[in-house]
Amino acid sequence: MHRRHLLLAAPALLLAAPARAAPDDAAFRALNKAVVEGSILPGYRAFATATTSFAGALAALAKSPAEPAALAGARKGFTESMLAWQGVQHLRFGPADLFSRHQRVQFWPDPEDTIGRDLAEAIARRDATLLDVRPNALTNVTTLGLPAAERLLFGEEAAARLAAADAEAAYRAALLGAIGGTLAAIARDTMEGWTSGENPYAAVMIEPRAPYAEPKDATVELARALFWAVEGVAGRKLARALEAGQPRLLESWRSGLSGQNLAVNMAAARQAYAPGFATALEKAGQKDLAAQLTAGFEAAVAAANALPLPLEGMIADPARREPVEALRREAEGLKALLGQPLAAALGIPQGFGALSQD
Repeated sequence: MHRRHLLLAAPALLLAAPARAAPDDAAFRALNKAVVEGSILPGYRAFATATTSFAGALAALAKSPAEPAALAGARKGFTESMLAWQGVQHLRFGPADLFSRHQRVQFWPDPEDTIGRDLAEAIARRDATLLDVRPNALTNVTTLGLPAAERLLFGEEAAARLAAADAEAAYRAALLGAIGGTLAAIARDTMEGWTSGENPYAAVMIEPRAPYAEPKDATVELARALFWAVEGVAGRKLARALEAGQPRLLESWRSGLSGQNLAVNMAAARQAYAPGFATALEKAGQKDLAAQLTAGFEAAVAAANALPLPLEGMIADPARREPVEALRREAEGLKALLGQPLAAALGIPQGFGALSQD
């Protein structure tokens, strides 16, 4: 039987397997610690570093919006920040949940083009209230994040408007500076929420403590995030664009980063799985499932890395979609294993992955 067919058939096979002992509290603590220290904290550190650099590049652009080198530097900073964000995008709990931070970093998908309308209105009005960096505000979700920066930085029209040397160009450059400052502040505050203060969230998950009653509760949170990371690749990021044949339904089509985003998503998911989840499964006597998941992650990562870039050029042409469809199939097979089989093996509530991030 083909390996992919084994993945898709795995839930039924595992249901027939003999019951084994679920991990105890010590095993759940070890799992949580491995994921937090080996995946989450490095991911947020990378995002904070990238956005700090991006903020500097946008400040330089604000001083010389017509300078090609300044625009190139800002675009490079955007690329680094967007790719770093992909490593933590699946984490919607803890510090990322405060002050709408996750949505403020990236309001997506945006099927109603809310960002486009809000940006156009802000630019037309020269809205000065958007130029203050207020990372803890609950407003301006659509205008001060990565998607807004992408619209203002990429494409010939965006470059021409920045280079126009008029009042609109000055406002666009100033708004980009505010976006950079806001993103850097959010990334810094999120990282500090995980690592500092009287109740750092890293300790909350590892010990654990409120809002988690026991270590297993924190593991459920981590398992849900792992499921969402893979579901995002299989579902939100590929399904709609493939079914409609529309490149503009991809996540970062303006900057041409959609394919690279997927590769980072899969690498981050694999990093979250091993060694924490893999080790816990093996110690619980679930070596077969651990091996199937490891193989699934390796295959999905390989498929993501094999995508011809830019991905945007392939979606509209059915003859060129097979590498994209291959990634989608691998992610779907992996998602099947990360649902009921993983829950049953760890003894955590089933259905934890059913919630949508949309």
